[in-house]
Amino acid sequence: MGAEPDVLIVLGGSFNPPHIGHLRLAIEAAEFFAPQCVEVLLVPCARPPHKASEGFLPFALRCRLLEASTAKLPALRVSRMEGERTTLSYTWETLWTLRQRTQALLYFLVGSDDYLALSTWYKGLELPKLAHFLVVPRGSFAEEDFVRATLALWPMAQSLSATGRHWLLSEGGEVSYLAIPWLDVSSTDIRKRFLAQKSLDFLVPSAVLDILHEQAEEIRSIWAWKGIHS
Repeated sequence: MGAEPDVLIVLGGSFNPPHIGHLRLAIEAAEFFAPQCVEVLLVPCARPPHKASEGFLPFALRCRLLEASTAKLPALRVSRMEGERTTLSYTWETLWTLRQRTQALLYFLVGSDDYLALSTWYKGLELPKLAHFLVVPRGSFAEEDFVRATLALWPMAQSLSATGRHWLLSEGGEVSYLAIPWLDVSSTDIRKRFLAQKSLDFLVPSAVLDILHEQAEEIRSIWAWKGIHS
């Protein structure tokens, strides 16, 4: 996208590999803000602090897979910014850097499982100082669970809607419950299927599938590391 977007949504992850669940989530989030000018920035982690590095495809290859996935999706853009750092990929530092680079309204897109674990993240409860939160439910996580989790994380939060889907946090940012579809697809299952030489059709974009086949030997040697579970 050429012009500065009104809204910039950040979706981070290991993308090992990227799959249709990632892309569908990004598309749904962008459409939620329509007709505003929206861009979804997909940010692959270079060195995830919460996962072992073994079993991860090289950062450049994961970026290539993601860029191939989004080539025909103008609202989605891939950032290689995490590759600029030699330290672990902390969300705080990512959002702080983006806050310096954009004038757009910044939103951080997160699943309900990560939202529940936010207090264990590096400066996790301070992240709303940098960006608003969009929380997407996974599994049985419902609106009442969102309300309980929000008040447990920020007891001084104030509800901004009658439904309890929108809150003003004591850190200054806002958090919203975003009830959009989350496809139950996992990178873990895709890796297992790839190693078992099972079909990945309709689980990953065809462009990703082409690259996986093209570099199958290298990818198989990395994913075959028996300790990878994430």
